[in-house]
Amino acid sequence: MSRDYLRGKKCMVWSFMGNTRMHQALNNYGDRFETVGIFTFEVDISGTITETGTPISSMMPYINKWPKVRWFLTVMNHGTASIFTALRNNENGAKTKFLSELVRIMQKYPWCAGVDIDLERGGGYENKDAANILFRDIYQTVKAYNPAKLVNICLPGMTGVQGSVGGENWCVYADLDAYCDTAAIMSYGMSWAGSAPGPVSPRDWLVGVYDYAARVMNPQKIYMGLPGYGWEWQIYANPADLGKTYRGVSLTYYAAKIWAEGGYNFTGNAPPQPMIPWLAYWDDYDQVPYMLPQVYDYAEGGDATDREAPIIGETYNRRRYLTCYGKTQKAEFGTIYIDRDGVPDSYTEGVVIGNGMITLSSETGTATYDFTLPQSGVYDVAVRICFPYWDKNGINISLDGSTVGFYESRLWWPYWRSTFWVALAKGRSLSAGEHTITVDGGVVGAQLYGFRLCSSFSERPSAGSATFELSPRSFKDVNGSMAVPDKGFKLTTEILRRKPDSALVWYEDFRDPITLQSTYWTTLSGNWAVWRSDEYATGRVYSQLEGSGQLAWRYDSFSDVHLRARLAFPHNGSGRAGVFIGNIFCCINIDTQQVELYQGSVLLGSYGSAYYKTPASDIRTNPNMYLIEMRKRGNRVRVYSGNSNTLRFTATVSPTSGYCGIRSDNEIKCELLRLGDAWTYEPYEAFDVTMPNGTTETYGRIARSNVTWDSEFEVFTLSSDVEESSTRSEDISMDYDFVHSAMLYIPCNADYTAKFTPRDINVWCSRIFLGDGDGFGIVYYQDVDSIVYWANEAAYRWCLRGFALWSLGQEDLRLWEALPKLS
Repeated sequence: MSRDYLRGKKCMVWSFMGNTRMHQALNNYGDRFETVGIFTFEVDISGTITETGTPISSMMPYINKWPKVRWFLTVMNHGTASIFTALRNNENGAKTKFLSELVRIMQKYPWCAGVDIDLERGGGYENKDAANILFRDIYQTVKAYNPAKLVNICLPGMTGVQGSVGGENWCVYADLDAYCDTAAIMSYGMSWAGSAPGPVSPRDWLVGVYDYAARVMNPQKIYMGLPGYGWEWQIYANPADLGKTYRGVSLTYYAAKIWAEGGYNFTGNAPPQPMIPWLAYWDDYDQVPYMLPQVYDYAEGGDATDREAPIIGETYNRRRYLTCYGKTQKAEFGTIYIDRDGVPDSYTEGVVIGNGMITLSSETGTATYDFTLPQSGVYDVAVRICFPYWDKNGINISLDGSTVGFYESRLWWPYWRSTFWVALAKGRSLSAGEHTITVDGGVVGAQLYGFRLCSSFSERPSAGSATFELSPRSFKDVNGSMAVPDKGFKLTTEILRRKPDSALVWYEDFRDPITLQSTYWTTLSGNWAVWRSDEYATGRVYSQLEGSGQLAWRYDSFSDVHLRARLAFPHNGSGRAGVFIGNIFCCINIDTQQVELYQGSVLLGSYGSAYYKTPASDIRTNPNMYLIEMRKRGNRVRVYSGNSNTLRFTATVSPTSGYCGIRSDNEIKCELLRLGDAWTYEPYEAFDVTMPNGTTETYGRIARSNVTWDSEFEVFTLSSDVEESSTRSEDISMDYDFVHSAMLYIPCNADYTAKFTPRDINVWCSRIFLGDGDGFGIVYYQDVDSIVYWANEAAYRWCLRGFALWSLGQEDLRLWEALPKLS
């Protein structure tokens, strides 16, 4: 049986670098290349092609030496969106000119195998049809000129339709398959100069791209794009403080090797920073090496030696980080003299006694608690209460006849739906002997869990904290001498912040073991149930709400709210599904392919998009979930959709209030239903760091205008009906970022602690680094093992044509010795 041992082993490269190693590889290893893209030809906005890159004359020796290589003329727009747009739309005849220019350069260089089209920044999904026609016309023009000439197209990495991480959603692989002989997918650049440090081509991205591409295109046309380069990110200062736009600097394999050998540092590769060789780690998941030059110690979030609740440690994409999803009350009492639960000494009708607590069942119910003080003094008295629902939100309590009413009208904090402490009396002079605390009515459903008499009561909302141990030690420099930082250290915290969201009223992912409790939910119409991935699990497991009709929170006085749902249409789904408040219905209409807003039966606005039903085989494990949300403020409603919560349109409505929840014409699946305040926002940005020298700094808080801050809960409320983003000039990256201490003049070879204390929820602390104050960083790069691993995956896992390396001259030249000769 004959076997094609080179199947899947083809290799494409580009002549971009123009350096000595590129020429060395072309001269010595041309028998390893199937295709070389000569990176020379640039198209402008008129469609004219000029020769601006690698001189053709410099390539001729290799073209003559390796006649079996397919030499392509690479035509690029250098990522200029206006050029792509002009070609796609034939603005001022640009496409017509471009097509004639392709013929011209092939005529000029008749030895070429064809053209390699590298057009980037083509925009969104709405451009796909015109982009398809452009590539069709390119393909047909080349074939009309000479059927033997080939067309390679360079495509962005996509994990599905509209699945670009870089906004290149014009590209639909299945549509373009017919318009190319081969396609190099540019699956490099997930990490770049302005991103968080990480592998240039991480595993999860590559798997997503090629699972999709190999399914919808002919795999034997596809080259897996792999990087020959890496990046060094400087993480000891902000880019602006370094006089740079981005913190990342591109490097070749050999530059990374020099870092590892101690040939580079952050002070001009000369003193005062010592020249230290650095160990390269191997990331066995992403199959890439990395280094931490001039980092003397670091810790991941999961390495915290002490954590104070409610901060928790979690893992996402293999990152062990710390965060807090909801603040809890941190109460302090000093010396506690009397500590009572909620069981009274006497009570009337209208009070129900539970397990160590009472619940008001009547507005006039009373309960009395007697206690004896052994000696007179000045005391604080704190009571522990709970308002379990928005209409169970008030209680009157007195101390020796002095009554305080505790009432809460704010929707936006789940804080009051669990027990919390509040001061009944502060600094009260009480005599020795008998005293009385009395519950004297309030709102039906309010609860008292007890009280404490103490020396000093204080309370505050807390997101917890975490403490790390750091032990910087001397390193051996290139001369064999032990080295320490010249000046001192800086501590850098790797952090993920988020844009603010509406202050949370209720978050429901249907994962709790007991679901749709009648205490909290009511079915206004239709039928609703919850499917759980493990029916018998006692913990929280993935679940879906399913049904049709209207499901609402059991509260009929909602008015201004922010509602969000994430839902899917099953294979037989139809009609509208979304969220409602009163008679306002914000929905996705799967039949019209629109986001729509109704008041009653009147359509107030719409926005067109693309929505897909989910096959029955995927509905539980891989559903097509779509976000739909609305924010109602008075007589204005804002409608949002998409994973980026994009504002689609606004509309004027008539006054309405009442129930709110989820609504659907026919059966849907829903994995999230979120209720938030329409005016008040929770920021996800600020945190404190206590340094190894004992000082504490606050980071991340953004200045805002036209808002009112609540200093207790650190939330803010808009002063007018605007988008939250208009209140600030600073944007918030959705990527990990770095914040830096000032110089810490602390000695090496000692043990220290650092403390992370979030001020806001949903701030993720991934790592902390203690590095040389003169500079330290993170380096990710590619080596032979990395590229060979992914080349084998391309061949044997996805049965692709081979791989395409960007770009020749950046790689370790030993790579070519590890690859088979193609001729």
